[in-house]
Amino acid sequence: MKLFSSKLFIWALVLLVLCSVIIGFSIGTGKLSPLTNGASVVITPIQHALTTVSDFFNDLFGYFYRYNSLQEENAELKSRVQELERKEREYQAAIDENEYLRELAGLKRRHADYDCELAEVIGISSDGISTTFTLSRGTKDGVEVNDAVITGDGLVGYVSRVEYNSCQVKPITDVSVKMGAVVSRTREVVVAEGSFELAGDGLLRLSYLQNDSDVLVGDTVETSGYGGIFPKGLLIGTITEVLPESHGISTYAKIQPAVDLTALKKVYIVKSFTITE
Repeated sequence: MKLFSSKLFIWALVLLVLCSVIIGFSIGTGKLSPLTNGASVVITPIQHALTTVSDFFNDLFGYFYRYNSLQEENAELKSRVQELERKEREYQAAIDENEYLRELAGLKRRHADYDCELAEVIGISSDGISTTFTLSRGTKDGVEVNDAVITGDGLVGYVSRVEYNSCQVKPITDVSVKMGAVVSRTREVVVAEGSFELAGDGLLRLSYLQNDSDVLVGDTVETSGYGGIFPKGLLIGTITEVLPESHGISTYAKIQPAVDLTALKKVYIVKSFTITE
């Protein structure tokens, strides 16, 4: 079938050339012969068919040319968008960094005795009750176990383990945490500690409140400085509920941390501070 089609095409091409020569000769002499008229009848549909085929291929090649041009343009636009996105990320990172540095400057103004190290949260692990944050600072930066970790909003936790270029932090909701605390309004001395019962809700416990305590929901709680690990006056959180102990001797309260522990990006490690009574 292919062979037949090829031969037919060749004969059609030969006939077209022959007719073209005849017509050309007739035009040159200025006379149209019967042969010329016959050739014209034959050649016209062939010319039309060949023109149609030629136009088809011209359109097809034009389509591929335009398609390739659009592909190149699309690739260039994608590259430009990626570059703009990269610059936007760098710009946003610079803004965030500047904001944290301003916050650090504010902390140093309020707490001139603090030696703070800005650190990025680079990892987090949790088993549903106990959570550990990994920070981008370690022994090479002067970080030590039990250093307090804070943000501009308040206390985050303490450094539980240190390596050369990183450290791990336990938040104040962890069951390992127990610290001296003070109710900001009443100045009642209490203990803030992690609790198995409350850790899943992201809360901590305020223990040893007197039964006749004037503590109210909405009161804030801060560190007392007792024990020497956490600086005095750091905001721990806000009381959300006051309840009697099961033994009836004292009262306890639930505390919502001042810092959103689920959205930490960067924090400050307090490497040293002045201990006050």
